Amino acid sequence: MRFFYLLYLTICLLACKSKKDVIIAKSVYETAFKCPENGTCTFEIFENKSLQIITDEMQGTYPKMINGSNFVLKFEYKKTENSNYEDSGYREEIFVELDKNNLEFETEDLKTHKLFFARWCYCKGQTGYYKINQGKLSVTSNDDKNIQLYLNFKINEVPQIVNEINYSFKIQ
Repeated sequence: MRFFYLLYLTICLLACKSKKDVIIAKSVYETAFKCPENGTCTFEIFENKSLQIITDEMQGTYPKMINGSNFVLKFEYKKTENSNYEDSGYREEIFVELDKNNLEFETEDLKTHKLFFARWCYCKGQTGYYKINQGKLSVTSNDDKNIQLYLNFKINEVPQIVNEINYSFKIQ
């Protein structure tokens, strides 16, 4: 009986596998995204996802990633922490939803696109998600599935460190 219990437990553990939705993008050019010197930057692509805009009971708006037919790009800047201070963490995130079938456009009307900026720090009243409404977004692609994304934006509600993304990447 002990043998069957161990066999059952082993089968259950081996049968479990999480689905990978995140693909770390392979940069086409090493210097494509200029990260501020006092931190690190990462870039992720979430395939077959969309951003759903949620409004909570306190009238705060934030994006929620759901299954969809597009893909979502996430840029993250994380400032190097000062070990002398307990709450020295600072992070900015930018979310961009792109339509797989429309990878060739340029616009200054950012209100019609799903673009969000997030600021996370010990900054009382100045953290959370903010809709990006001001700036310029340009996406170009070529036959090799190389995509050039350019985003220049401004958030009026809070200070920001990252305000421009010029990034080249390849879709697999």
